[in-house]
Amino acid sequence: MSLNIVNVITVVLASVAIIICSIAIIIASRFQQRKNKKYKECIDIINENKDSTFKVKDSLTKEEINKIDESVDVDLLMSSLYDTYVTLEGKLKSFDENLDDVLTGYIKDFYVNKIQNFKERGFTDVTDGIDLVGYSIVEFSKSKLKFRVTVNCFCYKTVNGKIVSGSNLEKIEQILLLTYKKVKDKWLISSYEKIYEKKLGN
Repeated sequence: MSLNIVNVITVVLASVAIIICSIAIIIASRFQQRKNKKYKECIDIINENKDSTFKVKDSLTKEEINKIDESVDVDLLMSSLYDTYVTLEGKLKSFDENLDDVLTGYIKDFYVNKIQNFKERGFTDVTDGIDLVGYSIVEFSKSKLKFRVTVNCFCYKTVNGKIVSGSNLEKIEQILLLTYKKVKDKWLISSYEKIYEKKLGN
């Protein structure tokens, strides 16, 4: 009699264990399916956007800028900002330490020190063959602005005349975000951020 009770209890416990395991397997399976679905959605989003140009924020229109300062000729200002950027790259390439007409603030001291250090060590950090793709003002006040520039260019580093990274044969696309401050009626670069870069043709 007692043996039958033990057998019944064993069968009941085994059945309960099987049911619990089955429920756990079903829950785990559904969880895994949801996880796989979300992973696939993430991969699809990445693949859809992998060639998209990086956007900082929408650019300001001429009208928006002129509401802040109606005396500004926006086209002339943007052309001048771009010329200042190109002048800076030329000075860095030629180790010209006179950066008063292009830079202001701590960034000027940073680049002067960098030029001196590179001269001593035989390094160069070159951005050359610059082709303008587009530019826009993304933030503006009467004393400070942010300027987004897209260019195609050669970008490479050398040590003692030998290229150690980058290429002087294949151009890349760069997007830069430059901050300018107005100093005595002249817009000078106070911050230089490289926010996007890719090889052309990729």
